[in-house]
Amino acid sequence: MNKTTLVLLLALGLGAGFLVARFVKPTPVAVDIPQPVVVEAPRPVAPVVKATRPTPAPASTEKSEEDLAKEEFQARAKAFGEETKKMVEEIAGGDQGKLQRAIFAGMLKPEGQAIMKEWRTFGEAMRTATPAEREALGQQAVALRDRTLNALRAEMSTLSNPAPTTPTTQPAEAGNPAPQPAPVIIM
Repeated sequence: MNKTTLVLLLALGLGAGFLVARFVKPTPVAVDIPQPVVVEAPRPVAPVVKATRPTPAPASTEKSEEDLAKEEFQARAKAFGEETKKMVEEIAGGDQGKLQRAIFAGMLKPEGQAIMKEWRTFGEAMRTATPAEREALGQQAVALRDRTLNALRAEMSTLSNPAPTTPTTQPAEAGNPAPQPAPVIIM
């Protein structure tokens, strides 16, 4: 016998052993199963009725002035946001793709970046403002929104009416002479 035959016979024997082991069930082992302990339910006991003290009502069921002012501010901010959203949709005329292009183009310009910076500082000021200061900041928000919407209108108009394209000239490459302008003939 050569080595290959011996290895194949050994592999065949191992495979047959595993096959037989899979289908042969082990002998059952007797295991004592504990019987559940039956506990008798306790007899019902008559409930003892105690005199309950009336619980005091919360001291302040009304909202404080600060909470009311905060809720009013949140409602006005939500209304301001909805109004702004409607204005932007009106400017876009339903073309979301054009609106996205205009916003992106505006964000790349220095004027748009300045407006975004103002909005960030405005938001930080609004978070720390007292209710009285928020009134003054509300007027700033309207002015800032108007500037933002005007910038958006300008971007939308540039997308609607693109500037005429001028032919671009290629710079002279190394070794190639620069193109000469056409001669002017005067008669």
